[in-house]
Parts: sequence; C-alpha cells; structure tokens
Amino acid sequence: MTDKKFPVLTSQRLKLDRLTQKDIKNVFGIFSDPAVIEHYDVEIFKDKNEASELIKYFNSLHLGDGGIRWAIRDKKTGSFIGSCGYSNWNPFDHSAVISYELAKAYWGKGYASEALTTIINFIFDDSFHFYVHRIEALILPSNQPSESLAKRHHFEFEGTLKEKCFWNNSFHDMNMFALLRKNWPK
Repeated sequence: MTDKKFPVLTSQRLKLDRLTQKDIKNVFGIFSDPAVIEHYDVEIFKDKNEASELIKYFNSLHLGDGGIRWAIRDKKTGSFIGSCGYSNWNPFDHSAVISYELAKAYWGKGYASEALTTIINFIFDDSFHFYVHRIEALILPSNQPSESLAKRHHFEFEGTLKEKCFWNNSFHDMNMFALLRKNWPK
C-alpha cells in the first residue's frame, strides 16, 4: 500500500494534521486519564505502547481508505489538544462514523466544536472522494457533554443500541445520533 497525501485542515484556532509517534506521550495522557475514559469505549491505557499502537491503527485507516484520524493542535503553539476523525466510512451506503477525544485541560473551550465543524465541512464538501449522505455518532448515554455537542451540530438522536460495545468485561449501551447532509447548514 502506498502512502496517500494526508489532508491537513485548519480553522480559526486549530490545525488538524496526521498523528505521529511524537504524539505518543499526549495520546497516552488522554487514554490513561480516567475522566476521559469514563465516557469512551476503550479500556484505560496502562502502557505507552498502547498509545503507539493506537496511532498506528488510526494512520492505517487513512492508508486503507477506511477513515481518517487527525491530531487536533493549537494553530499558534502547536500544542496537542486531542484527536478527531472518521472510521467505518462506507462509499456504498454513503456514511461515516465520527468521533473525537480531547485532553481534559481543553474541555469546555470550544475546541471540540471547532474541530467537528471543520471535519464535517470536509466530508460533506463536494470535492470529497465519495458522496457522504449520513454521519453517525455513537455516544455513551452517560456522556451528556458529547450528546449536547452532537445536538448543537444538528445530529438527531435515533435510539439506543442495547449492549452495543464490550470493554472492561461488560457490555455497554450506545446512543445513536445521525446528521444527514441536508440538515447541515453550509
């Protein structure tokens, strides 16, 4: 598989670019923080090697055309804020699944909203390599801040997927939210 050009996106305060192995410490910091993992569908990281493997996985999405994951960085300082992106994009049913996570120090400052707006505009743009009609977000019912963020971005609640995910030796419900292209204001 050959390396494809990775799209770098910018917004007013953010630069979204490729995650690299230089981000291991920051990725580990996010995924080893119990406050972040409380609302995320993974087990808490115990070793920096887990962060390295996650970065490799995120980059393989782009190389294999199964999605894309960006590092979220402060445009002025280059500071790592978190990551966001798409997985499970499907050109046959014209859909993608969106997700994100931020380091706790950056919560409540509008960074997640700004990053989501940027990547939604990217995937709904007519120049995107396939037509995306629907973006899905799977959110733990306990994650009220993410549900509020999704609703502010015109995602609609579609229902609860009972015991959809498994981690920490138990099954967890996920709430399904979706945004249709026609409901996204350009």
